Amino acid sequence: MSPAPGQDRQFQKPDFRNLLEEQGKIPKRPKKQKQAKEPKRHYDERPNVLWLMADQFRGDMLGCLNHPKVKTPNLDTLASQGVCFSRAYCSSPVCLPSRASMFTGLSLPHHQALTNGMPMKDGCEIFTQKLQEAGYRTANLGKHHAGIPANKCWEYLDNAPDVFGATKPSDVAFSPEVFNDSVFIANEVCDNSDRVLYGTYPGPVQTTKSFRLADKAMKWLYWHDDPRPFFLRVSFDDPHPPVVPPEPYASMYDPNDVPDDLLNNYKESFAQKTWTVQTYAEQKGLTQISEEQHRLHIARYMGLCTHLDAQIGRILDYLDEIGFADNTLVVFNSDHGHMIGEHGLTHKHYVLYEGVNRIPFIMRWPGKIKENLISDALIDGCDLAPTLLDALGVEPMNNIDGHSALPLAQGDSTEINDYVVCQYDDFCFSICDKRWKIIVYDSDDDGVGECYDLDNDPYEQENLWGNCAEQERLVQTLNEWRERHGAVSQRA
Repeated sequence: MSPAPGQDRQFQKPDFRNLLEEQGKIPKRPKKQKQAKEPKRHYDERPNVLWLMADQFRGDMLGCLNHPKVKTPNLDTLASQGVCFSRAYCSSPVCLPSRASMFTGLSLPHHQALTNGMPMKDGCEIFTQKLQEAGYRTANLGKHHAGIPANKCWEYLDNAPDVFGATKPSDVAFSPEVFNDSVFIANEVCDNSDRVLYGTYPGPVQTTKSFRLADKAMKWLYWHDDPRPFFLRVSFDDPHPPVVPPEPYASMYDPNDVPDDLLNNYKESFAQKTWTVQTYAEQKGLTQISEEQHRLHIARYMGLCTHLDAQIGRILDYLDEIGFADNTLVVFNSDHGHMIGEHGLTHKHYVLYEGVNRIPFIMRWPGKIKENLISDALIDGCDLAPTLLDALGVEPMNNIDGHSALPLAQGDSTEINDYVVCQYDDFCFSICDKRWKIIVYDSDDDGVGECYDLDNDPYEQENLWGNCAEQERLVQTLNEWRERHGAVSQRA
């Protein structure tokens, strides 16, 4: 049994007897070796679950999906040992509603947490409650943020301190004086970390919230002495803005060597975008970001992703070291993605492009699902809850929108969704199938939307609205979805 993290050194307090022994005045006593207490192991043979969750991690930011620059060796290894879904989508491009869909298996109109700060409607069933009823011990380390009180989802809760107030959620305002090399959107120097474009974390890796959270996860695993199997979620804030990785990750990527396709996309004119997108970009100062600043933003974001990958690797290595890996289903995903310059945009909110809609989704379950499989099946955020309940043999939830992806991971099926819908608030919607995508905003009075051929235009640069035969089909499908889900526009 490996020692608990942080308990591998034993220190003896100097005293007078030690001094006499060292001087040869009295015989030395044999030193007693302090033995770490062997924790109990659960006797339930059912599998454990380790859910590793990132915040604002792009779906394409993985080496195993052929990203040309970013280094994610630990997540790549995890994917090679299981299944990586290359076309996984969030239900919403902001934290709370996306997480609410993952917990309930419901789309936004059905759980009604439409944006950050809005609670779920009363009576929503949560999959972790089903796990508790089935005899699982549930625990969450890190960010919760799902529109329902955390104690209704988890038996055990803990968070990691944010030393410098750099990441969210935090009770400490962002300090420009501490992060003195930070660049702000539109040069708006303030204590709002959402306005930070990029910077450098001012302390060593060991002081970052992600490092501390990984430490807590390893200690929790070591001291898990409950007879029940565990369901542990480790919920990181990274790479959520502010994009301020610590060294050596802040300098790991050359801003002059970032992917060309992103820069070409940055230079695209806003003329093809809708009124809502253009107005949002102007009001938030995004149109004032220079090419040099976008390059540095991309480089630092990749560095922050690699930093997170390293912390995830520490947890996965320890899971194997203590003998839990073979009987643990590991899931890695994110609540949504992040814009890193596409169309000149950054961060999230009010946009529904692939940069924010697409998320990573990796599953590893030795002997139970396929290995080294990359699936391009369409996955929705609502699919997470039914997938986990199905895998664990727990009674399914009633009347949900999601579907189990377990048949995909086991190679018994190739598709579970014909299309996926992503929604922001109650007026922004996108729908896509395996090739075609439209985006519509109820706030656009002229009725103009966006339509893209994702096979030939993955960065959504050529808006085909009004010139594409597929547009009418997708508009009709989306309208039917909105009618069925009670998400019909209330505008006159």
